Amino acid sequence: MTEKTSPGLADLTGLVGGIHQDIDAREAMRQVARLVEFDRYQGSSGIAAAADFVADEAERAGLADVEVLSFPADGRTAWWTFTAPAAWTPRGAHLSVVGGPPLVTYPAQPYALAANSAATDGRAPLAVAQDPKWPPGAVVLVPSAADLDGELFARMRAEGASGFCVTTHPDRHDQVGRLELPATSGLFGFSVLPDQLDELRNAERRGERVRVVVDIDTTPGRMPVVVARTPSGSRSAPDACLIGAHLCHPAPSANDNASGVAAALAAGRALARRSLRRPVRFVWAPEFVGPAAYLHQTIEAGLPLPAMAVNLDMVGEDQRRCGGPLVVEHSPEYLPHFANAVVEACVRALPPAARSYSGVVDCDVWAWRTTPFVGASDHAILADRSIGCPAVQLGHWPDRFNHSSADTLDKVDPAELRRSAAIAASAAAVVATAGGRDADRIAELLTRWTARRMTACLPPTDDPPARARLTRRRHYGLDALSTLRAFDASERVLDRQATLLDGLHRTLSAAWDDDTATAVPDRPRGPSLRRAWPGPFNLRALMGAADEKDHQWFLRQLTVDRGRFYASAMALAQSIDGTADARDVVRVAALDSGIPLEPEFGERFLAAMTGAGWVHEVTAGTAPERGTS
Repeated sequence: MTEKTSPGLADLTGLVGGIHQDIDAREAMRQVARLVEFDRYQGSSGIAAAADFVADEAERAGLADVEVLSFPADGRTAWWTFTAPAAWTPRGAHLSVVGGPPLVTYPAQPYALAANSAATDGRAPLAVAQDPKWPPGAVVLVPSAADLDGELFARMRAEGASGFCVTTHPDRHDQVGRLELPATSGLFGFSVLPDQLDELRNAERRGERVRVVVDIDTTPGRMPVVVARTPSGSRSAPDACLIGAHLCHPAPSANDNASGVAAALAAGRALARRSLRRPVRFVWAPEFVGPAAYLHQTIEAGLPLPAMAVNLDMVGEDQRRCGGPLVVEHSPEYLPHFANAVVEACVRALPPAARSYSGVVDCDVWAWRTTPFVGASDHAILADRSIGCPAVQLGHWPDRFNHSSADTLDKVDPAELRRSAAIAASAAAVVATAGGRDADRIAELLTRWTARRMTACLPPTDDPPARARLTRRRHYGLDALSTLRAFDASERVLDRQATLLDGLHRTLSAAWDDDTATAVPDRPRGPSLRRAWPGPFNLRALMGAADEKDHQWFLRQLTVDRGRFYASAMALAQSIDGTADARDVVRVAALDSGIPLEPEFGERFLAAMTGAGWVHEVTAGTAPERGTS
């Protein structure tokens, strides 16, 4: 195989165009088609088989040092606060009204069986969730996923229910959604279509019973993590970039996340053919817990972390069918780095699918957006303050088929898969080849990117903290420039770019009226908050450590708006820097996430963290609010 030399930032359009041409979309789709056949539960034989398949494909792609790392799947071993999945492989399940044909069957009906369901084989009475009393061993009929809350689970345990059936998509008659039970719940669950639930309700009214069979293999197994690296790049040099994609989720889960796994393989194939100064690392693992185990092992061994990371999660969506654009989720604001600017530049440099009538303007029919850091996938582990590896995510949102049986191969667009793989590979190639003049070009690119972000804060705006955000973005740009010293950027170039950002800040600051520049008065300062939990933030573990009152509050917030609550929790936890008090933590979290956090909500969340022992308060004096001028 002939090795190619990357042009780097000297010709970014040429680099991205060349890598885009190297991405074999047909091969990637073949891999997606194979992956959707595996039930990829985290502690299952299915994910072990999928990992072996990925390792074989990585070797075929020309990657080096391919290995399937094996971690316990015992439900007990922990890496920081992330606990290993329990061994759980479903062999089959069905539910029928006694005397009738099977009504719900698994695996014929994907996603029908709740993950971690308990094994059973027998007959049971039916009960409606709203009934004041259930018969012993009842299968409870739940009208919607919103009703499947902590209170109902507590009642099922207290009254000895054996399991439940619920409609996760009451308005859809062609798909069911994912359910996940705690490994020790002792319950089974079925995700059913609305007409299936109606049939069960009718059976309950007639006093009929159901026959339920759930066949589970809990033989101790392994949690696999597949790792590889590019063949070129000095082995003594730290990894330039880590490209990751989570391997788990039940079949079919085509876009979430078979598409990400295949895109990472495609990126690996393209990079394996290129001459790189530094290696690029690849990691395929069960979501959250896999990267936690891998990074824990890496840090324990004293090995260096990569310079940056790109996470691929839900990257193959057919935008018209699934409903969402490609989203570039930035690495967090507390980790200033050039990664965001490089990834965005690679998106902009993709070959256009079409041009305007005159040929002057690109006229692509696909869309992309950027968002602040949320951390709802593996990049959160890398980018956590305790780890400190800048990590950008590529994905799609919204996706009307996400976490449902309708996330099938026909929802994957080969062209979108190719674009995503090309972006990740191109960004990694830039960092893997950067040095000297290339690092200077990254500095110039970073300054332009920062200038766009600063200019976006200009008034008039309906964003009250815009001026504070302007200043924070200037500081981010200046600090990010300094990271390029590790790549031999010229001090003269770095100084010039810093001067440009300082001048732009002065110019933009003049756009505000003088009264908005009034200094914020001193206020009584509360105790500083310090992290007391080990390793990366883990909302699920925090909820498990909270007392019952706080646990129920968490559950209510998740029921109201799961995505917003998760993003708010992540922003608040990551804004705890050891010096800020609760009010400062809430304000900084709102600035960096873009979420208008109410002080009462933020302080309530932080109080719950303190009560769980995850945050320590350290008495402080009086100080002005920080970062507002």
